[in-house]
Amino acid sequence: MRVIREIEVAGRAVQVRELTVGEIRAWLKDASAPGGDLIDAALFDEFSIPDLCRMTDLKVGEIDALLPSEIRTIAAVAQEVNADFFAMRGRLATLGRSVMSAPSPPP
Repeated sequence: MRVIREIEVAGRAVQVRELTVGEIRAWLKDASAPGGDLIDAALFDEFSIPDLCRMTDLKVGEIDALLPSEIRTIAAVAQEVNADFFAMRGRLATLGRSVMSAPSPPP
């Protein structure tokens, strides 16, 4: 059964839900596509704004109205509910950094 936790942030009830394996596969496919903006990808190190939208009932416009501290409150619950997703995301980030730092083969 999918875990769903409801928390209150900025006077609004926010549902945080566990991702299914299929939703994680869709995330990986979408994450490899070009696009998005710098704020979505780089404001927080552990997650992106689109990641949080996938795990909650919040829309991007609603997240845009929140303070970073409020977003971190939501993200903390999302990380508890989706521990396996965040572990995988961390492994992928580590793998990406090691590939990028590997010496280039000589021509």
